[in-house]
Order: sequence, then C-alpha cells, then structure tokens
Amino acid sequence: MIYVSMSLYIDGSTLSALCFKHLYSNGSQFGFLFGMRVNQTENRISDSQGHLSNTNTLTYVSSYIPWSGADSLYHRNGLVSMKTMNTLLQQTNQILLGWYSYRHNSKFKPSLKEYNLHTNLLKAVSCVVCPNDFLFLLCTTSCSENNSTHILNHGFMQLLDRQMTEVPMTVVNLGDTTRKEYHQIGNATVTASLRIKHILDNHRENHLSSPSGQMKEVQKVLLLAATLNNGMKRMASEVVESETLLKQLTDDVCVLKQLITQSELQELFALSSASQNETQDILLERKEKDLEENQQLELFINTFSASKHNGSILSASDLLVAIDEKKKETQTLWQMNKN
Repeated sequence: MIYVSMSLYIDGSTLSALCFKHLYSNGSQFGFLFGMRVNQTENRISDSQGHLSNTNTLTYVSSYIPWSGADSLYHRNGLVSMKTMNTLLQQTNQILLGWYSYRHNSKFKPSLKEYNLHTNLLKAVSCVVCPNDFLFLLCTTSCSENNSTHILNHGFMQLLDRQMTEVPMTVVNLGDTTRKEYHQIGNATVTASLRIKHILDNHRENHLSSPSGQMKEVQKVLLLAATLNNGMKRMASEVVESETLLKQLTDDVCVLKQLITQSELQELFALSSASQNETQDILLERKEKDLEENQQLELFINTFSASKHNGSILSASDLLVAIDEKKKETQTLWQMNKN
C-alpha cells in the first residue's frame, strides 16, 4: 500500500517580502513561485501488514517573480500567453512550483477568475509540473468593523478533484543554529560569555540608563513624544480660544451692521418727512399769495367798475400803474409776514 503526502515550507524572508509588497501596493498582485521539490519515500516491511510505502513530497518555496501586469500574461478569455510566460520563466533556474494572488479587502476564498486562471496555467505547464503539485498561494487583507484590527490571511492551495484544497504550510526561520547543527559551538546569544558581558558593561554608560537598564535613546524619544503631545494640546486650546473670539467678533459685527442699517433708515425717514412738510408749507404760501392777488384784482376791478359808473373812467396806463403799485405793496406785506 502506498501513501502520498505533501509538506510545504516557505522561508520567512520570502513570505515577509511578499506580504510587504502586497500591503504597500494599490491593487492586486500576481506572480510565479519558485523553489525546489524533494520526494522522500519510506518503505516498511512487516509480517502483519506486508509492504507499506509512504511518499512525502517536500516543497520548499524560496523565491518569486511578479508579473509586470496581469493583462500581459493572460487574455480576456482566460488563455495564458505562452510567450510572456516563457520570458518570465527564463529569468531563473529554479523549479516552477506555482503562482500567487494578493488582493485587498476580500474574502479568503478563490474567485472564479483565479480558478480559471489556475486551470489554464496547469494546462500551460503540464509538461514540466505535475497537476497535483502545482500550488496556489492566496493572500487577502481585511479589517474589523471599528478598524482596530487588520488581518492578513494567507495560505497555499492545490487543485484536487476540481476543488481547491488547502495545503499545510510551515514558515522556516533561521532560529538557533545549534539545533540546526551548523557548528558545534553554542550560539553567542544563548551563552553566558564573560567577553560579551564585558562589552555590554563598557557600553552601558553610553547607551543604557541605570538602574532601569532602559536605552537612553528610547527615553529621549519618549520625552520628545511627550513634549510634542503637550505642544499639540496647547496649540489646540489656542485654536479653540481664537475660534471662540472670532465667533464673538463676528456676532458683534453683525449687530453693529443691523444698528447702522436701522439708523440710516430712520435718517432717511426723517429727511423724507421734513421735505414733505417744507413742500406743504411752500404750496400753502403760494396758495395764500395767489388768493391775495386775486382779492386785489377783484378790488381793482370793482374800483374800475365804480369809476366807470360815476363817470370818472381811469385810463389804461393809470390802471396798470395802480396795479403794479398794489402788487408791490402785496409782495412787501407777504415778505414781512414771512419774516
């Protein structure tokens, strides 16, 4: 009986580089994943179970090549451009392991576009990659409702029975070299060496503050942050006070404008009333003057009629002279009454 399993490993530097590029990008990111693949077969022969064979495929992802543009690699109908793909694959000598897709603010689930693209890529690289070994790395970002927690979901998948199945992933970091058997001497970071203690003691006075042991640069940064915070608070209070004073001044200006408008209206009303009174006085004086002139004319007409009746008719020139004298007397009396 034969059992087949897959173990996937990716180093921390490659994963962090992919995540960093994704977080600081404006849109979705696509690219190929490269590394190496090792097949380990373990045979067990026993009297009770017979022959057992376990095949474990170890996949190590160590590099990637981003696509210059998603539209340049495949067409609108989903077909892959072999020319563009071969150009990208010629840039490295490592084995093609799969591809990755990074997108923002979406669910951690392969989309229909990604499923079709994965299928078309499998057809394009079927001659060099086994369909079950072709991997797909999906990475999505999301945040909580109050934007307090940002989540970066990532995971590897492979196509099995027309379904995308997740593959367990292990992030490999350097860690302690003593456990990896790089050398026989212990790591300096975990060894209590007098030389290291001596170096730390020499630099303690310049970089560390006793007795807390906190770095002086950290204290300076904290002091700078506190000073900036206090300065910002003072500036904020000054801005609030200035805005309040500006509002009060604006209200006072509006009140003064209303008072000026009311006073101008009152002056205009007073001037119009005075002009109306003067006009009425002038008309009344003219009316009185006309009345007096009419009375004088009637008097002269009566005098002329009387003189004609008595037989002593005045000449026209004498009558005009008398009328002029009466007019002058009337004007003189009118001026005296006016003064």
